[in-house]
Amino acid sequence: MPTTVVNRPAVLLLCGTTAGFLLLDIHKVSIAVPAIERALRPGPAGIQLIQAAYVVCFAITLVPAGRIGDAGRRLALVYAGAYLYLAAGVLCAVAPTSGVVIAGRALLGVAAGLLMPQVMGIVQQLFPAAERGKAFGVYGMCVSVATALGPSLGGLLVTTPLLGWRGVFVMNVPVGIALIVAVRTLLPAVGRDQGGRRPPDIDVIGVVLGSLALVALLTPLILTTGRPSDVDARWLALVLAVVLAALFSARSRRRVAAGRSGVIDPALLRIPSFRNGVLVSLTWFAAGPGVALALTVYLQEARGVTPFLAGLVVLPSSATSVLGAWLGGRHVARLGRVLTGTGMLLVLAGTLGTLALLHSDLSTAAVLAVIPALQLVQGLGGGLVVSPNHSMTLVDVPPAQGSAAGAIGQLGQRVSNSTGVAAASMAYYSTIYGAGSTLTDAPAALHRDALDRATAVAGLFLCAALVVVVVDLRRRSRARHEVNPTVATP
Repeated sequence: MPTTVVNRPAVLLLCGTTAGFLLLDIHKVSIAVPAIERALRPGPAGIQLIQAAYVVCFAITLVPAGRIGDAGRRLALVYAGAYLYLAAGVLCAVAPTSGVVIAGRALLGVAAGLLMPQVMGIVQQLFPAAERGKAFGVYGMCVSVATALGPSLGGLLVTTPLLGWRGVFVMNVPVGIALIVAVRTLLPAVGRDQGGRRPPDIDVIGVVLGSLALVALLTPLILTTGRPSDVDARWLALVLAVVLAALFSARSRRRVAAGRSGVIDPALLRIPSFRNGVLVSLTWFAAGPGVALALTVYLQEARGVTPFLAGLVVLPSSATSVLGAWLGGRHVARLGRVLTGTGMLLVLAGTLGTLALLHSDLSTAAVLAVIPALQLVQGLGGGLVVSPNHSMTLVDVPPAQGSAAGAIGQLGQRVSNSTGVAAASMAYYSTIYGAGSTLTDAPAALHRDALDRATAVAGLFLCAALVVVVVDLRRRSRARHEVNPTVATP
């Protein structure tokens, strides 16, 4: 480690804000979907690819980038990711066709996959165990602020006549420049990992198998447009996804049994708290992006709301999500899964309330006045889910396996994000295009039907997450009863 004093608060702020903007890119493009459809006419499959390319490449890059960073090349990957993020942002902003936008989004996903494990690793490197909980609390607040301001700012730029749909990608350019300046200013003092450089043990074949399984899973969702031209054979890709996932799992087991690293460590999944925490993430993180996408598209196309206002109405949720995360962190040891379940019920109530509101006869102005209040409820619920679930997922994981556990958690979240967005998008777009319309000329009633279907899909993921929470709550209750038979089972 260099003798230069590290400005830990500034580095922590940099890491949290960077993570926030990387996560923001998962769903901020929803604000620009109607404008992209008008300008480039990508159709439902093209829109799906614009959304999915980022998350899929993010997921694919995460684990190998984490391994390389842990092997002493963390700073080099931060530089590579920052410059690639800037270049990909420029490419998206100047793209002449939807195909170039898709390519740019894929490169952005690779940049995100390079950066995310490193910023989390830097926080772990700089803060000892006793300070790490507080540090990740600040990190989480930075993430919330970045993801809160992003949709509103992106919507404002999309509303600007000079920029139009390109505005949502122009955002990446100053962010990328600021990131590069901050990295060059703050991170050289962090230096390399204490262990020095060593050859990373990366299961390349495992990464390829897992990546192909994810692509096969998403393929029929992306290709479902509702039009008569849809090919029924597209659903056979799900069979291929199952086969590839089985091969991926078998290879990971063999690698770990031989003392080598796998993309995932099956032994971790045998820890009940970790397994259930990952299952919560796999279902929970599939619900939110789908609801956000359907709501922003509906407000713009059916209600005539500007992209800026569509982004602004969801802003209050981020404020209460910080409060929910803080409350969850304080009470997770005592309340555990009760907090997670309560948060999910609050999100479900807010979602159903928003849907009922949009089905009412209230004017658009009245709807826009009430939705932020419902977003406050949803944000509080979301904060009560994410922070406690993170703590409960890792509580029984041995410290030596913390990095592997974190990689599995991040990978699960990105797979969940991509699946949820693809499924909700399929429900929305196939309703519109299947009726012979497009996003820009469909009547308001058809958009409302599409909103109902997309929300229903997201609701199924949320209900599945609730089931996992109930199962884990019962398991924890039985475990307490076995340790102390005098404890009453709730």
